[in-house]
Amino acid sequence: MTGNSSIRRALTPLTVACAAAVLGAGCGPTPPQAPLAQAKKLDSATGDIAAACGLAYQVTAFPGDHRSDLASLEASATSSERKLASVYTRHPAWIYQGETVGNIVDDGVAMLRACGLHDAAAALSAATSGRASGRAR
Repeated sequence: MTGNSSIRRALTPLTVACAAAVLGAGCGPTPPQAPLAQAKKLDSATGDIAAACGLAYQVTAFPGDHRSDLASLEASATSSERKLASVYTRHPAWIYQGETVGNIVDDGVAMLRACGLHDAAAALSAATSGRASGRAR
């Protein structure tokens, strides 16, 4: 049994050294991650924008006057746009789900334009200094 105990003593420093190497190798999220409170805002804003766009596509799928429905969706999307813009204003280079907040804003503006919620798209673009105005990422 003395053989096992000397093996354990030899393995312990080796185990610690391996664990330190793995931890120091860059595991974990890419910095700078958005803080939890801001990540929650991003989650809420992007989810709400996606939902508003989905509903806008549904509303406009059939002929008819959709102004009142679209006005309601514009109001909802504009509220979400404000949340997204507030995080962008704090730190556009924060990373959230593998993307910078600046890129998320670009995608949000493009999505809002594509689904016909132009007022919310314009508000988001204006609030973020013209993001998604045709500039390359």
